[in-house]
Amino acid sequence: MHIDEVKNNQFYQFPKWLLTEPYIELSHRAMLMYMFLWDRRGLSEKNGWYDEDGKVYIYFTNEQFIEILKCSEPAIIKSKKELTEIGLLDEVRQGINKPNRLYINGTKNSLVQDLKNFKHGTKNSLVQDLKNFKGINTNIINTNISNTTTNSAEKNVFDYYQRRIGSLDGFQYERLKDYIEIDGIEPELVKRAIDRAADNGKRNFSYINKILKNWAQNGIRTIAQQDEEQRSFADSKAKKPGTFERPEYGQGYDPELGF
Repeated sequence: MHIDEVKNNQFYQFPKWLLTEPYIELSHRAMLMYMFLWDRRGLSEKNGWYDEDGKVYIYFTNEQFIEILKCSEPAIIKSKKELTEIGLLDEVRQGINKPNRLYINGTKNSLVQDLKNFKHGTKNSLVQDLKNFKGINTNIINTNISNTTTNSAEKNVFDYYQRRIGSLDGFQYERLKDYIEIDGIEPELVKRAIDRAADNGKRNFSYINKILKNWAQNGIRTIAQQDEEQRSFADSKAKKPGTFERPEYGQGYDPELGF
């Protein structure tokens, strides 16, 4: 494995106790669902998503689970039910047009392991975390620091998204972050994708995600490269009068999305 691959690889944490009784009886999909929720705790801590009792909650919609687990909504509901019945998940409805709050539970043993692995903080702060434990380990946010660190350029992108498109949930946040950190797309180019969606009345993450995915697959990672791609497209269109128009100039085929 090349050094660049090592630097760019990120990993999910999978709690080992999920492979012990009684959790070993969970389906693999339910275990993966819990792993994704476990990983999302750091984002909740970063955004201050905790209730009046200090319990951290997570935002992860059924649609996001469908996309990441590649299954149907009934399968997602079934997996949630498994986690709920075994005591690892509590789902709280917030009302119409608001995502449900998801609270994950753990075991005391898993908390102790969290504290052993927790590198950021003092001995006193760890002791205080242990004292505050009340049967649910979501108060302890233990994720890889690289997953929760956001530089100023990335923060600018996230703020820009929320100004031009709308609220940014946890899944969308992580996906944009991956495009910048893993795929190497420069922040200004991500903002261009956001502009393209907003300017064409496509204020949804799916549209932006398709643009960025297409750019990443075609090796377009900078503003200069995308400008060149646009010029090449315009030149080819000029040689073939009456062919497709870009959405910026008219209705029709969008070469970035493939439709």
